[in-house]
Amino acid sequence: MKPNYTILKPFAKKVLLILFFLWLSPGKAQSNSLDSLKLELAYIENTKSFNKNNVDYVRLHNTISDLYFFRNLDSVRHYSKIAYDIAKKNNFINEEIIALLNLSHYYFNVGKNTESLRLLNESLQLAKDHNNRNEGAILNKLGYYHFDLGNHSEALKAYLLATKLGEKTSDKILLSVVKENIAILYIAQNDFQQALDIYKEVVAINNELGNEQYIGETKANMADLYVDLKDFENANLNIDYSIAIFEKNKSYEWLSSCYKTKGDIYLNQDNSTLALYWYGKSLELHENLDDDVYKAPLLNEIARAHLIQKKYTEAEAFALSSLEISQKLGLLENSTNSYDILYQIKKEDLQPISALEYHEKYKLFFDSISRKENLTSLGNLKTKLEFDKKQKDDAIANEKELAKQNVYTYLALFTLVIFGFIIFLLRKQSKVRKDFNAILRIKNKALEKREIELNEINNTKDKLFSIIGHDLRGPINALGSILKMLKEKEITEEEFSQFIPKVSTDVDAISFTLNNLLSWGRTQMTGATSERIKIGLSSMINDTIKFLDESAKHKKISIQNTVSEAYTIWADKNQIDVVLRNLLSNAIKFTPKNGHITFSATEEEDFIQFSIQDNGVGMAEEFKQKIFTDSNTLVSTYGTANEKGTGLGLALCKEMVLKNEGEIWVESSIGKGSTFYIKLPKK
Repeated sequence: MKPNYTILKPFAKKVLLILFFLWLSPGKAQSNSLDSLKLELAYIENTKSFNKNNVDYVRLHNTISDLYFFRNLDSVRHYSKIAYDIAKKNNFINEEIIALLNLSHYYFNVGKNTESLRLLNESLQLAKDHNNRNEGAILNKLGYYHFDLGNHSEALKAYLLATKLGEKTSDKILLSVVKENIAILYIAQNDFQQALDIYKEVVAINNELGNEQYIGETKANMADLYVDLKDFENANLNIDYSIAIFEKNKSYEWLSSCYKTKGDIYLNQDNSTLALYWYGKSLELHENLDDDVYKAPLLNEIARAHLIQKKYTEAEAFALSSLEISQKLGLLENSTNSYDILYQIKKEDLQPISALEYHEKYKLFFDSISRKENLTSLGNLKTKLEFDKKQKDDAIANEKELAKQNVYTYLALFTLVIFGFIIFLLRKQSKVRKDFNAILRIKNKALEKREIELNEINNTKDKLFSIIGHDLRGPINALGSILKMLKEKEITEEEFSQFIPKVSTDVDAISFTLNNLLSWGRTQMTGATSERIKIGLSSMINDTIKFLDESAKHKKISIQNTVSEAYTIWADKNQIDVVLRNLLSNAIKFTPKNGHITFSATEEEDFIQFSIQDNGVGMAEEFKQKIFTDSNTLVSTYGTANEKGTGLGLALCKEMVLKNEGEIWVESSIGKGSTFYIKLPKK
C-alpha cells in the first residue's frame, strides 16, 4: 500500500525571501561574479592609500556575503562579520542592517534560531529608527523564519505588517513576495482555495512588473499547490515553465526545488522510477548548495521512492540522513516524516521491534505537531483579528480628529457670517458651542462604551478559543490510534488489554476536562448566577474524597479531613463542588507516591476559612504569581506521575470562588508542597 504523506508533506523552497541584492542595481548584481569581486577586494586592500573605514569597502563585503548564500555558510559569516564591525563603528546604517541580515541567515541555517531571530529583530529596529528602505524586506524575512520554525501566528503578523508597508509605499516587488508567502501560510492551514486566489493576485502583480524570475518563482510554488490538489496537469505546466526560466538564469537553488517538485508529481502518480530520476537531479544540485533546510525534505522523498521499490537498505540510509539534518536544525515536521518512513521500512522489512520503536517516536512527534497546529490555527485567527481591530481603531481615531476639525470649521464660518451682529453673535456662539460639546460628549461616551463591550467580548472569545484548543485533542488521538492498531491487527487483543488502564485514565481525564469546560462556558457565555444555600462543608469534602479515591489509591496517597461537621458555608453547592474537585485533583497530581493530603478549617466571625495542604513538589514564586492572574493564558504542568492537565481548573476555581463572594490564594515553595486557602461567607 502506498504510504500516505500528504498531511505531513514538508514544503519545498516555497517561502520567498526578497532578494538580498535588492539594495544593488540588478545589472550590477548580475554582472559582478564572485571571483571578480574577490579580486577587486584584494586589489583595494593592497593599495597604499587603503582605508578600511570606507562605505564602499563595507558594501563590497556585504555583496560577496550575498553571493555565498547557497554556496558556503562559513564565508557568509566571515564577510558579514567584517562588514558589521566596520559599519557599526562608522555609523554606516544601511550596510550595518544588511550585514545583520546576512549574519541572521548564517545562524538560521546552522540551527541557531534564537541568535538568528535576535539579529533580525535588531536590524528591524535599526530600519524603523532610520526610516530605512529595507524594513519591508526584513519583515518578510522575519515571517519566513517564523514560518520555517512552525510559528505561523508570528509569521502572519510579520507578513501583514510588510503588506501594509508595501501598500503605503506602492512597492509592488514587496507586495508580490509577501502576498505569495501569505498564500503559502494558507497552504500550511490546508486552505488551498484561499491560497490559489492569492496566487492569482501575485501573478497579476508579477505580469505588471515584467520580471521573469519572479514569475518563475510564483509558478514553481503554484505547481507545489497543484500537487497538493492532485491536479497534475496544471502542476506539470507550471513547473516546466519555471524550470525553463531557472535553467536559463542559472538559479540553481530554485532549480533544485523545481526538480524535487517534478519528482513529487511522478511519485504521486505511482511512478517511483521517474520520481527518483528527478530527485537525483535535485540532489546533484544540492551538492554545490549549502542549503540543508531544503535538502532534508528531499532526502525523505528519495527514501519514500526507494521504499515503494522495496529497496529497504537505500530507503533507510536516505531517511536517516534526513533525520540527522532535521535534528541539527530543529525541523520538527521533517523529523516526524523521517520517523514515519523508518517505521514503514522496518514494518515492510519484517523487523517488528525496530518498527515499533520508530512508530512510537513518530506518534510522539505527530501528537506534538497536531497540538501545535491546533494552537497555530487559533493563533493565526487571533493575529488577524488583532490586526483588523488596530486598523478599525486607527479609522475611528481619524474620524474623531476629522469631526473636531469640522466643528472648528463650522464655528469659524458661522463667526464670519454674523460678524456684524457682535452682541447677538456672542450669545448665539455660546449656545452653539454648548450644543456641539454636548453632542461630542454623548458620541465619545457611546464610543467608549462600545469599545469596553468589544474588549469584553474579545476577552471571552480568547478564553474560549484557548480552552477549546487545549489538550483535549491529544488523549482522543491516542485512543483513536490504539483502536486503529487493534482494528488493523497491528497489535493483538492480549496486547490491547495492556493499554486498558491507560485508556481508562485518558477517558477520566477527558471527562474531567469536559466538566470543567461546561462549567466555564456557562459562566463566560451566559453569566450564570450563583444559587447559594447553607452547606455542610465537611460532608462536601468527604464526597469529593470518595469521588477521587481511585486516583489517590493509585499513587498510595492518604487523605485526611479534619474539618468540623459544625462548619457551614453560604454558597452555590455545584460551584463549590467544582472548586473542591479541581483542588483535590491538583493535590493528588503534584503529590508523589505515599504522600499525604490534609483538609482543615478555621472559623472567623463572618467567614469559614478552609485549606487543602499537600506535601508534594510545590511551585516556584513566578508560577504562583501566574496561576490566579486575569490573563487569558492557561498555566499547566505535568504531575509527579506524568499526569496531563489543561490549566483550566485553577482559573475555574477562582471564577467560582469570586461568584460566591469569597477569596482564594496559595502558599507554596519548591520541594515543600502547597497549601490552597479559600475563605467563604457563613451567611
